Amino acid sequence: MSLLKKSLTTVAVTGALLAGAFATPAAAADPNTCPKGKVCGWSGTNRTGTRTAISVTPGCYPFGTFRSVSNQTSYRIEFWHATTGCHAGTRLVTLKPGTYSDNTHGTVTGIEVWAS
Repeated sequence: MSLLKKSLTTVAVTGALLAGAFATPAAAADPNTCPKGKVCGWSGTNRTGTRTAISVTPGCYPFGTFRSVSNQTSYRIEFWHATTGCHAGTRLVTLKPGTYSDNTHGTVTGIEVWAS
């Protein structure tokens, strides 16, 4: 094999290895998705803006200030514009497991997580 062919082969193999080292799965890099097992909220409608993802168990939680939400848990979740805790304020949307709302028609500030 000529020196030129060896050099080209080395460059091609090195390039392929480097490309694989920097590859990131599209789903992991997409800020508009919510990881399995998490509850997510976005500052904007249509899952835009800053995303927050949390793990939950049944109970009540403060939940930032969000305009779109996703429930990728196994629980039913009520999203509230809460004033002083659970069931105080305005219930904006209830999501079954594996669903989302691109516009909550209000600002979510708390969630209630139900065992089913």
